[in-house]
Amino acid sequence: MKYIFLVLDSYQYQMESNYQETSSMTNLFTENKFIGWLGLFIIFFSIFIIIIFQYFEWESNDKNKGE
Repeated sequence: MKYIFLVLDSYQYQMESNYQETSSMTNLFTENKFIGWLGLFIIFFSIFIIIIFQYFEWESNDKNKGE
């Protein structure tokens, strides 16, 4: 039984050492730093602008209901 665990452990170790993750998001920041950061800023400011405009829309609707 101990031998089976030893074989499984060595097999798992070999699998983990051969595994290499490839992520397009990580490559974007390591290879093309400008495009990666520009994309993040565009996403951040787009969400921020949407929230601001939605807030002003809610405020204007509340003022119109009060009249």
